Amino acid sequence: MGFRVFEGLILIGNELEQEIISLYSKDISSLYSINQIANKLGKKYPYINKKVTRLIKNNIFRKTIIGRSYLCSLNLKNDETVYLLILNEIHKKASELKQNSKLQEVINYVEKAKKLVNLQLVLKSRDRILFVLDKPEEKEQFENAIVKQAMKDYKAEIHTKESFLKEMLKTKELHEKHTILHGYEKYYEYVREIEDELKLRFSKLIP
Repeated sequence: MGFRVFEGLILIGNELEQEIISLYSKDISSLYSINQIANKLGKKYPYINKKVTRLIKNNIFRKTIIGRSYLCSLNLKNDETVYLLILNEIHKKASELKQNSKLQEVINYVEKAKKLVNLQLVLKSRDRILFVLDKPEEKEQFENAIVKQAMKDYKAEIHTKESFLKEMLKTKELHEKHTILHGYEKYYEYVREIEDELKLRFSKLIP
């Protein structure tokens, strides 16, 4: 996935853009007004209005007009949007690793597992570690290879792409409470595939 950097917008150190994007990272189907974004972040409206206007201009946000105002949602068809979401996920993972030493041991195991099978995605959600494999026929081999001690009290679940997408559509928990351990781009590739259905199931006009 290639990314272009828009002047004055995508900077790794640009904390406000990351704060705004983080509001949507738990639920990519969310729609917020500029006033809601300002209130949730505890920032002044004019400041947020300027930043959000720039995000809209650069197609990071879509806007849905409601009466005299409008609601903002993520434009996942834009690679820059996914880039910002991935940065947020990287920061989230780093933060959790500082608080959870057991998770680092799981990640070390994931690095070894990647040599055994083609892991598309590894995701932590509460006490679950979800492994998404490239080929269904690798499932039994990988299940037999998993060392329970390496999971550190987490429950390992082996998925194909199809079964994982069903899990994503079943509940918002995988969106709201997750940490990506491997496969940032693949996660958002999957989200893009089912974006419309996610919005139909979980989106609220006014969160």
